[in-house]
Amino acid sequence: MSSGVAKRYARALFEVAKERGLIEQIESELKDIVAAVESNQELGKILSHNQISRESKEQLLKDLFGAHVAAETLNFLSVLIDNGRELELGEIATAYVAMANEARGVADAVVTTAKPLGEEEVNELAVQFGKKVNKTLRVQTVVDPAILGGVVVRIGDRLYDGSIKRKLEQFAHQ
Repeated sequence: MSSGVAKRYARALFEVAKERGLIEQIESELKDIVAAVESNQELGKILSHNQISRESKEQLLKDLFGAHVAAETLNFLSVLIDNGRELELGEIATAYVAMANEARGVADAVVTTAKPLGEEEVNELAVQFGKKVNKTLRVQTVVDPAILGGVVVRIGDRLYDGSIKRKLEQFAHQ
């Protein structure tokens, strides 16, 4: 599916969530559902099987998630199944999270360092890079000894590479 289609589905869900004050709840539910589908191969096979009826797929999702998610989320899953888009749930969820973050003025950042950072260091990075993108950052940290030192920060499609490994590569290239 093109990302344009995913964005349209995500936009429709986002508008409903915004209207009903459920942006954060539906975001969390989508993440949980995507994680469940990705971690359970059998569930993924059932959803992708074209000889299993739409009604059966909808009933399965209702049985699995009905008691744990908002009616809006469950209805959205039914719409996806009715339109044959259930396999695109991950891409739609990603687009939804991006819209929710934009509405809140928040961006997700992945900070990669050679050694674990303390909470104070993570907060300082969030503040400094948040100023660069004019948003509040939610930071996820990753430890990768291969970068040798320094820091690599990814915010959306932006990459700030201040790693020693990158500097050594530049030096060798020159």
